[in-house]
Formats: sequence, structure tokens, C-alpha cells
Amino acid sequence: MVKAPWRPAPPHAVLPAAGVLLASTGKPFSEAAIAEAARLAGGPVGGRVRVITIARIHGTSFGLQHPGLMPNKKEKDAAQAIVTQAIKSLQRSGLKADGEIVITRSPVRSFTRAARAASAAHVVLDNPQGGPLTRLDAGATARYLRLRLRDVSLTLV
Repeated sequence: MVKAPWRPAPPHAVLPAAGVLLASTGKPFSEAAIAEAARLAGGPVGGRVRVITIARIHGTSFGLQHPGLMPNKKEKDAAQAIVTQAIKSLQRSGLKADGEIVITRSPVRSFTRAARAASAAHVVLDNPQGGPLTRLDAGATARYLRLRLRDVSLTLV
């Protein structure tokens, strides 16, 4: 059977359901965000947390795709290190954790998809430190995420 090009590909791996989604727009997770995710997951009881971070595709002109706009190996390795560090911190807290890196132009759409796939009841969005433009971008991400996930509690740390 031939797959139609407009249909999405099946997921590579089916991950187990998680009660909490710990999300970042590509910055390292703060200790406060990891602690909040651990608290919401149930502490030492042994809940599950899904960790997701974004490796951003850079802008294009006229929507044309170009391989030079994709994240390079250094950016992918940095994103992998962010996810690995967060998973290790959560596992030290006695929780089960798994994670993924998403390469996308739209973090909100990816966070929404991941929260629904994990059947998450809580989303912890890490608010990166930075200047006014960074805070504006994080605020917009949180606002659009609240609109898309009305039945999920969102915590901006």
C-alpha cells in the first residue's frame, strides 16, 4: 500500500502515558521547573513525566524549505543534553521519565500534540530567563497553549 504524501507518518515509538509534560522552547530547564514537575507527578510515589524540548527550524522566505535552516548537529546535541539532564534529575527524585526532541517551527503545536499523546493532566512550561523579547515569546507560547489545552492545567515556572 502506498502512503499518500499528505497523511502524517505513524509515530516511531509509542511512549507510555504520562501525567505531567515538562516543556521547554529550547533553553535548559530550571531547577524550579523540574521540582514543580516532580511535585505534580506525585513526588516519591513514582509518577511519570514526559520531557520535551524544541530544536527550532529557522525562518524561511515564502515558506520554501532549505536544509540550511534545519538545526545542525551541535544544536541537536545541545537539545539532547537538555532532555537527558532533566530526565536524570527526575529519576533521582524517584519518578519515571522519558523525553523527546521535536524539530519544529511551532512550539505550541508540538507541545499540544505531545500533551494529548501523553494524556497529560498538567503541563509545566519553563519560562526562560532573558530580556523582554524572550519573556514576550514565552508569554505568547503560554497564552496560545492555554487556548489549545483548556482541559489541562498549565504552570508557567
